[in-house]
Amino acid sequence: MTKSQAGGRAEARSSLLGNSGWNMAAFIFTLVANLATVPFVVRWIGLHDFGNAGIVIAVTAPLTLIGTVLGQATVRETSTRTGRGDYSAAFHVAAIALKVCLIASAIGCAALVLIGPWIMRSLTSDEASNSHNLAIPFLIAATGIFAQQFSLVLQAISVGRQNFKNVAKASAWSSFVTIFVTLGCTWYLPTLNGYLSGFSGSLVLSAVGWLLVTRQILRRHEHPGPRAGDELNALLHFGKWQGLSQLAGIFGNQMDRYVLASLAPAALVGQYNICNRVQEAGYIATIRACEVLFPRFGSMSASSESERFDFFLSSSWVNAAFGAIMLSPIAILSRPLLTLWVGMETAEAAGYLLQILILGGLIGCSYNVFFYYAASMGKNAVVTMVSLAYSIMTVIFSIVFIGYFGPIAAGSGLLAATIIRSGLTLAVIRYRFFTAFNAEQMFASTIGPTAVGALLSVAFYQMEFQWIDNWFLLALAYILFFGIVGMAIVLTAMSSKTGRIILWRICRSVRSTIIDRHLPRLHGLTKHKRGL
Repeated sequence: MTKSQAGGRAEARSSLLGNSGWNMAAFIFTLVANLATVPFVVRWIGLHDFGNAGIVIAVTAPLTLIGTVLGQATVRETSTRTGRGDYSAAFHVAAIALKVCLIASAIGCAALVLIGPWIMRSLTSDEASNSHNLAIPFLIAATGIFAQQFSLVLQAISVGRQNFKNVAKASAWSSFVTIFVTLGCTWYLPTLNGYLSGFSGSLVLSAVGWLLVTRQILRRHEHPGPRAGDELNALLHFGKWQGLSQLAGIFGNQMDRYVLASLAPAALVGQYNICNRVQEAGYIATIRACEVLFPRFGSMSASSESERFDFFLSSSWVNAAFGAIMLSPIAILSRPLLTLWVGMETAEAAGYLLQILILGGLIGCSYNVFFYYAASMGKNAVVTMVSLAYSIMTVIFSIVFIGYFGPIAAGSGLLAATIIRSGLTLAVIRYRFFTAFNAEQMFASTIGPTAVGALLSVAFYQMEFQWIDNWFLLALAYILFFGIVGMAIVLTAMSSKTGRIILWRICRSVRSTIIDRHLPRLHGLTKHKRGL
């Protein structure tokens, strides 16, 4: 290895860890905003209207496909062009993505306002829900969803350039406006429309924040040249498979809400929304930590297969372990958490549901690295097939389980489909990407951490936590189980050869990053004090 190659790898390690840190900071801001608003909103508007708001948002969810797919395509194309130093082409990709977003979002939101009320009336069985004038809620929601798509594309521009410091800044602003606008509007008008006004208003102001942090990139006085058509084609080529994949995933993730809305009162949908908000907060943490791999995998497209495979194994273990360590304590402490957060009544009814959703998120973490690797390598057809299979299974299982067992089975269909998708994902990796991926490596990198987290979640859930009667004790209990799960995962990794290799690589990478980042500064400071 040459000196320049070693320096490049050290810089990449440092950049990856630094980006992960900024991305986690962004997640913490988002987490605070999401968790801080729910108890007040539920208290002011009630579970019934909160459930109706969840149904409105679930109906609008497919529109987030626009910003999500365009954003992922933008990350891939800008990171590829930036990696080879073609900043002008990366700028053109961003400009074209914003134009496509404007046109597609305008058409989608107009369609949503027209057909959204009819879809909701067709879904819901609750006469009280159908008595509302639903045109106004969907008009309010469409305004926020329209702005959200621009936020997703603008975020992708920063991610594609691996500028996660900007992501953290914009997320801090978004969290601030989410808390104050959502709570302010809901307090002033404690109804369904008041809450949706706060929801949409926060999305609009978040888009303004993203525009401010990306203004330096968007100010460049360059105009698309003859290659603009090629860049548009590159976005559309990536998006045609990715769009189908994301659409299938969206319907799969929203299916429980759709089925519950058709079979149960809106208040039960409100309970589901509360539990799902907690699950999403924890799951998004793992996605945020893993998100930095997308541009990194894209920049490794010219690397050797063995180098990519080694990095894939280490990334898979870190992702699975981090997901288990973050989510397992939430599943274990689901009842005291809900009791402190939204009250005893909701906790008694929804504690089991939260555990099921958390287990689904924990097992679903194994999909993240596969998704980012396949997407960065342009293997979108494979991702789409897996997502379609997952969506079909989720729809079937959710309808069957909830229809047969009732609302208590909410989340079970999603959990069953997630378990099957995890096995399918490992098979695809083995036969389509890395033929050297054997059973021992599968266990060490993915199955082991996930299984340890899931088993401990189920075992400790049976414990009574009556002594947890405040947030401080809950935090202590979370830290305790965080450590227990983490230690169990490390011990499991040490039981296999591949696991020991992965741990050694991670320790070496962290040590090298610390040395590269901090020791030169300390050495320079020492020389300065000595007057050298």
